Amino acid sequence: MVFISAMAEFHAGFCSRPMTDADIDAVVAIEEASQPTPWSAQVFRDCFTSGYRCDVVTRDEQVVAFIVVSWVLDEAHLLNVAVAPAMQRRGVAWALIRDSIRRCQERGLTQMYLEVRESNTGARALYAHLGFEEIGQRRNYYRTVGGRENAVLMMLGLR
Repeated sequence: MVFISAMAEFHAGFCSRPMTDADIDAVVAIEEASQPTPWSAQVFRDCFTSGYRCDVVTRDEQVVAFIVVSWVLDEAHLLNVAVAPAMQRRGVAWALIRDSIRRCQERGLTQMYLEVRESNTGARALYAHLGFEEIGQRRNYYRTVGGRENAVLMMLGLR
């Protein structure tokens, strides 16, 4: 269990705020630059209509990262997070996920789940650093250019 009480710890010049429909083009561009099988603009719009928590990080008013989290009963599911390639390795994803964890704790949620590509060792290390534990695998979960890839299921206790 990890309890995070501080606000997001972004470096100077970075700010987070709720995603708006006006951000969709920038979010899709980040998604396409970051993912082998990216979500479409419609998927992001569907996240809004489903009531998911969607936030962006901006720098100089430009969207440089985003996160999408769903809340069901007492559980959260981190559905998607990405940082523009030029802004990676600056702690943006770490701060964005920590802020999301804090929000979930404030809502009284008990755990957060996520799936990550088995081959994405950098993301798996980041999630482990944040306290997530590998609890299982979803076989052939992700599409790839040449077929399918397993997902590692991870969980973080929030209390």
